[in-house]
Amino acid sequence: MDKIVNDYLNNCFQINPYQLTEDDQNIFKQDKSLFIQKKIARKRFRKQKMSDNLKKQIKKKVDLSLRENRSLHFTIPFGGYKHFWNPSHPEPDWAEIFNLLFLTEYTSPILAVHKPGVIVEYISEDIILSRMDNYPKKSLDIYSEKFRKLLEWFSKYIPSNLQFRYNRLADKLDQTKIIAQIEKILPERRKAFDKLSETEKSKELHRSYRSLMWKGEKDLTSLSEKEKQDRIIESRLIELAYYEIEAQPECIGDYLGGDNHICIDFSFGLSPDNVFRDLTLGSTFSSTVDYWIGRGILEYRNNKLTPRILSKKQYEQVEKDLKKIEIKPALLPFQNYSFIEIS
Repeated sequence: MDKIVNDYLNNCFQINPYQLTEDDQNIFKQDKSLFIQKKIARKRFRKQKMSDNLKKQIKKKVDLSLRENRSLHFTIPFGGYKHFWNPSHPEPDWAEIFNLLFLTEYTSPILAVHKPGVIVEYISEDIILSRMDNYPKKSLDIYSEKFRKLLEWFSKYIPSNLQFRYNRLADKLDQTKIIAQIEKILPERRKAFDKLSETEKSKELHRSYRSLMWKGEKDLTSLSEKEKQDRIIESRLIELAYYEIEAQPECIGDYLGGDNHICIDFSFGLSPDNVFRDLTLGSTFSSTVDYWIGRGILEYRNNKLTPRILSKKQYEQVEKDLKKIEIKPALLPFQNYSFIEIS
């Protein structure tokens, strides 16, 4: 099994150019823009139906990119941290690599026909994480440093017209000002929350229960049950307030979906918060769990290895049966890449 796994992973980084099929060639000859639109919309990668408005917006972005001979530009807003439940915390693991490989394959048909290629820009929104979910700033800085280095390392394996970029908002925006704006609107948001039905409140807090790090930037473990519940509510209200603030010109404005940018969501796209119905993809072919939340493993079934990103619950269900395989030689000098787990 050791050799099978190591050979499989080495083969993952032997990235070959996409070869157009006969159908591809027929569509491409008739309409290059339509060809690219169809590749963006492939069901194999998507996890949600595309709205008519999204299809129109994508056509507009593709046409603009072709007309001005520019790279297609995908933006990916994400947490910018590794969830504390994860044994990999605070550094990236195989989940991040699996997502990079997935997006490389996703963009490969576009790279084959559009010389300016594609930009995939990961946008870290960890600017609010310490205040919202009590993550230590040190752990966020570690993840940011390692994720940036991971992209640099991965770039040597990909086509020359594919760029993976990393944009950390905390490095560019006034964090104190952003937090102050959020704090200002929290009282009104709390009043609105208190008016919700119990069912509506439960729905709002679904993710927040799992998100708070009770012993993080501050030690919140001694809070009473009522104080903890209030802190969970506050976490969710901070998240919603941030969505409002980030759209303002002094924050990121319409950067995620403006110009020729196409915003990609993963699990967020399946939530009620995806009000703009952004393009929603899997995190890998076999997973919808966000790569910064989940843990990357390989699943071995029917003599076939499949990359998977597991949630906390999924990981705990298989943890006792997992086998660790040493990677020889280690691909990266990070703590989570000297081995991989197999289920």
